[in-house]
Amino acid sequence: MTPIKVTVIIPTHNTGEDVMVGLTALRKQSMPRTDFEVLYVDDGSTDDTVAFLERELADEDNMHVVPMTNSGWPGRPRNTGVDRARGEYVHFVDDDDWLSPQALERLYARAEETDADIVIGRMAGHGRGAPRAPFARPLERGSVRENPVLLGSMTVHKLFRRQFLLDHGLRFEEGRVRLEDHLFTLRAYLLAKQVSTVPDYTTYHWVRHRNGKHNISYTPIEPAPYIGSVRRIIALLHAPDTHVSDDDLRHRFTANWYGSKALKRLTGRGFLGQDEERRAAWRQEVIALAADLPDAVDRHLPERLRPLSRLCRSGDHEGIHAYTRYESEVGHLPKVQEATWRDEALHVRTRTSLVRTDPETGESTPLLFRRAVHEAPSGKKRVRWIWQPPAPLDDLPGIAPALDFTQPLKHAKAQGLVHHKAGGTELVVTTGTSELRPTPHEADPDLWEMHWVTECTIDPAGVDEISGPLEPGAWHVCLRLNVGGWLSSPRLSGVKLSVPADAKPETAERQRTASDVHHHPLHGVAKVAVPVLRRVFPAAAYQALRDRYRRLITSDRRPAPVSAALEELQRAHQAQAVSVSSSRRT
Repeated sequence: MTPIKVTVIIPTHNTGEDVMVGLTALRKQSMPRTDFEVLYVDDGSTDDTVAFLERELADEDNMHVVPMTNSGWPGRPRNTGVDRARGEYVHFVDDDDWLSPQALERLYARAEETDADIVIGRMAGHGRGAPRAPFARPLERGSVRENPVLLGSMTVHKLFRRQFLLDHGLRFEEGRVRLEDHLFTLRAYLLAKQVSTVPDYTTYHWVRHRNGKHNISYTPIEPAPYIGSVRRIIALLHAPDTHVSDDDLRHRFTANWYGSKALKRLTGRGFLGQDEERRAAWRQEVIALAADLPDAVDRHLPERLRPLSRLCRSGDHEGIHAYTRYESEVGHLPKVQEATWRDEALHVRTRTSLVRTDPETGESTPLLFRRAVHEAPSGKKRVRWIWQPPAPLDDLPGIAPALDFTQPLKHAKAQGLVHHKAGGTELVVTTGTSELRPTPHEADPDLWEMHWVTECTIDPAGVDEISGPLEPGAWHVCLRLNVGGWLSSPRLSGVKLSVPADAKPETAERQRTASDVHHHPLHGVAKVAVPVLRRVFPAAAYQALRDRYRRLITSDRRPAPVSAALEELQRAHQAQAVSVSSSRRT
């Protein structure tokens, strides 16, 4: 019997015929059927899901249904799947998600190549955001202690070595436990010897149904159990087998959950839309958690959350609510200054401003910062930028360090982004320059507004160093800006990108083109050199050097259909397949 390489484990509950979306995708996998198996573990469905799957899989030798009594949560079905799996690796998939055609083949190849315990494939979000940071560059044989960027991907939709799970007794919490995927994934990250990524191919499509349809853990979130799970996650950092001994790293990991899963629960329109009794319950739970965490955790929070943490530590319910109402409407407003097509690429120049938009009037006003100049004993002058917050924060003890936005403004960078309308993939494009331009406020020259002027290049043959040619179809062009945790990516009005269907090479040729580059002798040198070259060279010179490098390493591999496709793409552009609206504001 042929050894099974991968077991795909899918919990189901009252999924019905909707399961066909994921099943169809599994039938299209490029990995041979004899190399993988699929286990649909049904959590006591009360409809005809089990009967439907049994009929549908009657002729599928590598796909099986495992009925079980209802547990009400995905933990027990996943554990049952691991127990029954025959594969060397297991991959967890939700019943409303699906895998891309080459997902299993690429994930398994990466695991074998790097001897990884965990392999994470690039994700696309449908109705929800998907993580991007873990896939910004390839990761080979990494660890979460050395690569905290992995904390950006905490769902279990990954490839795990089965023996690794068994050796460490890695099991999902059974019963109704919130954040059970984070509890499982963090422990796995901390115990894994090696973690690798597949950054150059979207393997997993992650779906959110607005009504929670056939999501077995879709129930209203109660504050106390949820924050209780946050506490249990933080406790893993102190457990004997997963202990993080470095204090600074442990505080950084703690801040990840304190910020993203606790403090953020007090922000946004979703929080403001709840009734006051429920908002008060959330505030009380987070206030209690804040009291149990060391102050050193706060400096690892995104700057926008540091004032909120100070309010929680002071137990100020009124101040928390006022601050939330204010900062939940902070974002940026990009305007296209120029968009032209040349040298087979779209070049876009934008100007954006950090603003707050009033939810009632729709009027946007700039966030204001005070410029403070400090002279060191050496005589060198240093400029600090101090955010001018809403009134409730004015006299709060200990608030001053939380209002210093010098570092987030210094490191903030507006980046071009493309979003595939149908496929959900998001890619950050080559950004040549992104310059912060503080401007004195018209009404008060002692206060300053923050603006960024950005130039980016969208090359359909490869928008970055790892992703390969853009998929056919419509791509939205956006501008992404992250300033101290205020993160948004609004679409650029009047800029549209369309890649013709015949611009896609044959599957086998595309796979070779996308993956062989990483095995070229020059690739290791390029990975080290790229960040340096980006800083040293002007945008045009860096792009020319990058294009020359690509031609060098692919000259004997790039299939003919790619060249033909690019020629057709250029012709299509000339026919306004890539267009810039004349009605855009400047």
